[in-house]
Amino acid sequence: MIKNTLFCLIFIFQYALFGQSEISLKPIPASPNYGEISSWAGHPEIDDPTDNIYKSSKRIDRDNRESYGDLKGLIPTFFVYPTIYFEGKIWNANIFNAKYRNDTRLALAFQASLFNDLGPIWAPHYRQMMYEGYLVKSISEQEKAKIAFDTAYSDVLRAFKFFLKENPEGKFILAGHSQGTQHLKRLIKDYLMSDRELTDRLLVAFLVGGWVGADEMGDLPICEAPEDINCWVSWRSCGRNFKRKPFGDHIRVINPLSWNSDNESVKRNLHKGSMYLNGKRILNRGLSTKIDDGLLRIQNLKGPLGWFLIWDDYHRADYNLFWFNIRENIYRRAWKSQIND
Repeated sequence: MIKNTLFCLIFIFQYALFGQSEISLKPIPASPNYGEISSWAGHPEIDDPTDNIYKSSKRIDRDNRESYGDLKGLIPTFFVYPTIYFEGKIWNANIFNAKYRNDTRLALAFQASLFNDLGPIWAPHYRQMMYEGYLVKSISEQEKAKIAFDTAYSDVLRAFKFFLKENPEGKFILAGHSQGTQHLKRLIKDYLMSDRELTDRLLVAFLVGGWVGADEMGDLPICEAPEDINCWVSWRSCGRNFKRKPFGDHIRVINPLSWNSDNESVKRNLHKGSMYLNGKRILNRGLSTKIDDGLLRIQNLKGPLGWFLIWDDYHRADYNLFWFNIRENIYRRAWKSQIND
């Protein structure tokens, strides 16, 4: 898994420097059929990395049940994975390509699996836009990237409609990362918010690793308290000196240690630990955080391992850094929704 992560980071570095040769929009890869399990990266009827239960989470899972009751299996999650398509000759990924399918496993194992104690994970394969789409400069290439992005979104929308068909009642969670978050933002604005019943069913949307403007979600509010439901949370993690546009106070951020949008620094005693790529819990009470200029800044990492993990950009660890805080929080929100019902 570490090898896969390094592989992806190398490509990001190379593309930022050199870009890629001409990429074509055609042939368009075959469209996923979400009535077939083969079009899903995570599905209740298949054994996949979203089912991973880590020994390191057993204590917090037990504490959740003691505090809030046994809610296991009640609330499914629709998860859209981040960009893992870094190189190719066409703008959109072929979901039946063996390498592409294998490269999704890291995000499924350490992001999507976070939600599995509440219910099954539905994670569609989709013809995502290549990473190159974030680096284009010419108008021609921008237009091609937009077409590729629209193709990817059309898959996510169709997959979500199938998810709703299979889960016609009860609460659900939306969760994404990076490109996945961008598609979920669009899904919420263009589809979910046009149906009051669906917004009432939404427990919480995790729009992580992206940018969400103050007015971008319309009437769907940001979650300002750890038990809020029918709302969304978002953060983009970075170090003290990280600078990247767009940023600024117009970007809404929730601090996953306090679960509010206050700009005060949140001390490390609220940090419940991070999930490492070997499935172990590290950095328990190991960092503090502060919302600053539309970013979530990581501060004061603890101990030798903390020093090893001092980066400018924590984007790839947006979920892992706060894995155990999120694991507890979704259970708490689910408990609150049961009380309200």
